[in-house]
Amino acid sequence: MTRKNTPDAKNRILKAAMKIFAEKSFEGSRIEEIAAEAKVPKSLIYYHFENKAQIFEVLIRNFINEYIELTHIAKDDTHQTKAQELPNRMQHHYRDFAINNADLIRIIFIDSLKKTAKQPIIYKILEALIEEDEKSAIAGNQDHYDRNERLVAEFFTSIIPSYAYLCFGDSFAGYFGMDKKTFDGLFLKVYTETHGAYHKYHL
Repeated sequence: MTRKNTPDAKNRILKAAMKIFAEKSFEGSRIEEIAAEAKVPKSLIYYHFENKAQIFEVLIRNFINEYIELTHIAKDDTHQTKAQELPNRMQHHYRDFAINNADLIRIIFIDSLKKTAKQPIIYKILEALIEEDEKSAIAGNQDHYDRNERLVAEFFTSIIPSYAYLCFGDSFAGYFGMDKKTFDGLFLKVYTETHGAYHKYHL
């Protein structure tokens, strides 16, 4: 019998929930399925979490915290240095984080697309990113910080294409007969020419 104080039980439950949510959606999944995937009794899930919604909240909170920590590499950047470093950071810094969290990103994307979602989770991620960006701008005495412009730029030229790449990349390359490595290179090129251009030519 699995003990309540099993050191990795909570992490196993979170990983199992992420897998089940990605396969069946948040609404379509059940606690029993998460327990089976994590190989723990259902009672152990309720020991660590009040309900399925709290599991989801913890997953999102952990994701945002890890993502914000990751962005600290660019906290002293200007728009120009962000543009210069973007290809390298995408390949060697952000890529592993995105791949490791691909299932959760799918869940976030799907959940945020619901017509009934008045406060899509993806907006919370954007908001957290912009708040960190504002702190860096203030600390670095950077002028002309337009919050609304940054919201639009980060969301529509960075977050949405990046999430779409993760969600559709494999099937897109397969459907159109592209080698995955070639496709990855083309995406990075286009991403750099769009999101990178925002930073490069920003005044």
